[in-house]
Formats: sequence, C-alpha cells, structure tokens
Amino acid sequence: MPAPLYAFFRFFMIFIGIVCAALAAGTTLMLVESSGLMRPADVSEAQARDALFAHTLVFSGYALLLGFLPAFVAALLAEIFRWRTIVYFAIAGALIGAYFLFQPIPSWIDVVHDEGVQLIQNAEKAYPAAGIVAGAMYWLVTGCRAGFLRDPVERADDSQ
Repeated sequence: MPAPLYAFFRFFMIFIGIVCAALAAGTTLMLVESSGLMRPADVSEAQARDALFAHTLVFSGYALLLGFLPAFVAALLAEIFRWRTIVYFAIAGALIGAYFLFQPIPSWIDVVHDEGVQLIQNAEKAYPAAGIVAGAMYWLVTGCRAGFLRDPVERADDSQ
C-alpha cells in the first residue's frame, strides 16, 4: 500500500478508535453510576434496560465531545513516535479522564442542572478509571499498530 494511502488509513483508524474508546468510557461510567441501584417496582426490566442504553449513549457523547481533541493529540503522538504499548494509552486515557474533572457539565445532560451537580458520584475515581478503559479500547482497536509509516521489515516484505 502506498505511504499516502496508508497515512489516510491510519487517520481513519484514529477516528474509529476514538469513537470506540468514547463508547467504552461511556459504558464504564454508566456501569459505575448504575452499580448498586435497585430497579423501582413500577419500572419494567425492558424500560430499565432502555434507560441504561440511552444514558450510556449520553455519557459516551459527553466523553466524545470533551475528549476528542486531547485523545486525537495523544493518538497523533503515538502515530508519529510509534508508541504501541498499552501502558501509554492507559496513562493517556487516565489523564484525559482526569481532565473531565475540571470541565463544566453541559446543561443538556441533566434537565435539572444546578451549579455544582456532579455527573456521577465518585467522579474523581470514575473518570480516570473510564479513561484507562477507553485507552485500552483504543489500543485494542488501532493503537497496537500505531505508526504512519510501516516498519522497514514490513516494507521489505511487500516489495517481494
């Protein structure tokens, strides 16, 4: 595959990886938020499942909205310097998750939004943990093959 086409493919995979990482972070945050909650008697199991799914999409959208630019920068650094270790992506995810602690909650997330309302309980633990999960998901999707240019061994194998 020619180098410009491979670079375009890597940019596409960065985007796909960040979206998958945001979905993983949203799922993690929803699991943290809903753990230990009892389903009210007047709510059916199907309604509760639909509500969890909808809230997972809201949390994922929130993660994608605020985390896209820092995640893109981290992914771009990994591509340029060929950092392929899961530890890099987990640490970058944890730092991006910690970045969420200092961001205001958009008013569209909570209908009865008051000043000082946290998106989830124990956010100082949950956001970095969700970032670690998101970083691991990004590594699984595309980070393990980071690098705009292929290795010299791979290029030599393609020429034969």
